[in-house]
Amino acid sequence: MQASAEAIGLEPAERAPDGASPALDEGETVLAKFERLALVIGGTHEQGEGTLFITETRVIWLSAVDASLGYAAGFPTIAMHAVVSDEASGKPCLYLQLDNGEEGEGFAGFGAAPAADEEAEEEGEDSSEEEGLLAELRLMPADGSQLEPLFQAFCEGAERNPDFTTDEDEEGAGFVYNEDEALAGAAAAALGMGDVEELVGADADRFADPDEEEEGEEAADKPQPSGGC
Repeated sequence: MQASAEAIGLEPAERAPDGASPALDEGETVLAKFERLALVIGGTHEQGEGTLFITETRVIWLSAVDASLGYAAGFPTIAMHAVVSDEASGKPCLYLQLDNGEEGEGFAGFGAAPAADEEAEEEGEDSSEEEGLLAELRLMPADGSQLEPLFQAFCEGAERNPDFTTDEDEEGAGFVYNEDEALAGAAAAALGMGDVEELVGADADRFADPDEEEEGEEAADKPQPSGGC
């Protein structure tokens, strides 16, 4: 599992001597912390609950039950984030799509060659497991009110670590979801509601960046690949 996780852009996360916090690089500080976040890797691989730490440049998830389990990803690796409904539970969650930086017709798991899962091969599991992991994560908070600040924390992290892509053809390529639904999903979760569409008409600008309002009509005529951040 670890090898496959690394192939889609995740790195193993080390713990500090206290065992409850991550080992940080020199000068790195924790800007936000979210407890009781269940992590699902590749759509089906549940990792249980843990704590998510957000620093200036990356996100770090540490398992609450397995001291040897932890993952980290730099913000440039996160190609997209959005609020969606989890297919299995139907509850709102934060969906992340990763870009491992390899050449191909898409992100790993989306057109590119997926990572081989060595553990699955050794255990003789079915071919769908052997093909590898989709390059996606889901973070599901036990407390729905955490979803709004979690979404905003990822927006702020993306702003601190911009993708300096010069290819105009790739502009906005990572934002493929409906912005209003994503914003309404965070609002619905904060109110303990599961349907992402129920609050679309209530206040779709609730989580909008105030700077967007200053751009005026000229900005409204251009594509907005901000994803609500």
